[in-house]
Amino acid sequence: MAGITAADKIIIFSRYIGQQVVINSLLNNEKDVTGTLQGIRNNALLIDVSGINRWIPLSDEITLCDIKLLLKPLKKLTAQIIDTANNLPVQAFITPYYQQLGFDMPVFIAPGHPCNCRYVHELHLADYRTAAEIDFSKQLITANI
Repeated sequence: MAGITAADKIIIFSRYIGQQVVINSLLNNEKDVTGTLQGIRNNALLIDVSGINRWIPLSDEITLCDIKLLLKPLKKLTAQIIDTANNLPVQAFITPYYQQLGFDMPVFIAPGHPCNCRYVHELHLADYRTAAEIDFSKQLITANI
């Protein structure tokens, strides 16, 4: 999406540490590799893939991998989750609570940023499939080869 930089992506991903991701490598043609976002630094994401931590660099000049968070759309919120969120001691905790549970939430990057108030999925940084659905798709493709 135009207007989103590597630094903006780092801000967005930083709110979802601990969530699963899907990686499509543009370098070695690895498709739909799932892992868990473990950490960030100013120019890279730390992702655990099958017990191995990999730093994947993010840059505005070159894209090595397409990385997307595996999130759930808000329509999958249950009454119990909403009740728990509404009973949190501070209203400002609701959004981080939903993010921790893996729900797609509108982002805030910086005042006046053109991507503010857009969902992560709208910014092409989230996938609504589950890791199990991705693995099943890979098995189907492998079986058809």
